[in-house]
Formats: sequence, C-alpha cells, structure tokens
Amino acid sequence: MLWIVLADSELELVPKEIVRTPAILKSAQMRRKDASGVLLDSSNHFASMKGLKEWQRRGRPDIVHFCLLLALDSQLNREGGLKVVVHTRNDEVIEFASETRLPRIYGRFTGLMEDLFKKGKIVSPEGRTLMRLKRKTLSKLLEETGVEPIVFDESGEKLGITELAKLLTSNDACVVIGGFPSGGFKSKCLEGCKKVSVAHEPLCAWSVLAKAVVAREAALEGA
Repeated sequence: MLWIVLADSELELVPKEIVRTPAILKSAQMRRKDASGVLLDSSNHFASMKGLKEWQRRGRPDIVHFCLLLALDSQLNREGGLKVVVHTRNDEVIEFASETRLPRIYGRFTGLMEDLFKKGKIVSPEGRTLMRLKRKTLSKLLEETGVEPIVFDESGEKLGITELAKLLTSNDACVVIGGFPSGGFKSKCLEGCKKVSVAHEPLCAWSVLAKAVVAREAALEGA
C-alpha cells in the first residue's frame, strides 16, 4: 500500500474573524449559504483575507481538488494499492474510500467539502462511508501508517523516477506532499524525515503526486 498524505493543506471553512466581512457575505449570499459554512477560497475572498495570519497561502481548495482527482482516478488506486489522506492546516484529517469518485466541476467539489465539514462524513446512497473528517495531528496520522514517511521538498535530495521507484519498493510506503501553494511545511514533525525532490524547480502539488504514483507503479512492475 502506498500512502499519499497531503499535509498542511489549505482547506478550511471561513475563519470566524472575517466571517462578517463584505466579500465573504457576498459570496455566501450568492450561494444561499450561511457564511460560516463556506470554504475559504482566495479567488472569491481575497479582499477579506489580508487580515488573516499567513493569508498569502490560505484559501486553496483547488490544490486539494486537483490532487484528489488525479490520485483517486489512478490505476494504482483502482487496483487497491493507494490510500490518499488530506491533512489540513487546522489538524483535521480527511480519509477517502478507494471507490470515491469526486466531482470534476470545482463548484460541486467545494459544496461537497462544505457538507463534509458540516456532517463529518459523506455516505453513498448504498450506505458506504466515502469520506470521513476527524480531528488528528499530522504526527499521529504518520504514526498510524506504520512506515517512515518520505517528504517531497524542493530542498531534498534530487531523484529521478527510477531512483524514486527504488525507495517505494517495500510493501507499504508513505509519501508526504504539501497541500499549499508555496513556502514550507507548518508541521514540525516532518523536520527529521527523509526529504527528496523530483525536479530542479518548484512543482505544483499535483505534479509531484503524479510522479509519486508513476514511481510506485514502476516499483510494483519491477518487483
């Protein structure tokens, strides 16, 4: 099993300190939603976000959306060889059943995530839990995987796909990818972990994830 952890992901509901600001209220009104139940999105809420700590990196559900579409639709996941988990800046963890198929349309995805934050889980018509939201630190999550994580970081050891595949040959492996647009990880538990890089320039999270999936598939084919 390959664990892919999107760590420190910028996925959160609108923080209470800006929930009554004009941009937030206008966005919520257009969607006929309570402002406190809306996902923070820098595309719609930029004017209200400058009062937030670390506002430049926050409000990026699109990063999580792209990564999940790629991961959950991969052959590796369809064959039961992938477990993808989202960890948020507020120490929430979202787990996904392998059969989960997310909406391709971004607006429907954000609505689904808002329902998840409200209800704590998303259940299929057949009664199967497809997504579950829990309070959990990244440290606790990584401990539960039972394997030493490999962290993708632009400052890490430069590896090609072949070399990365060699690191992912064991039965169980775990890679950590930042679910944020720029900067470093917030979670201090990653400081002592092995760090690798798969490019000579910064890549988007979904590009890194794609390389991890390809490397794992190559590792399994060569086993």
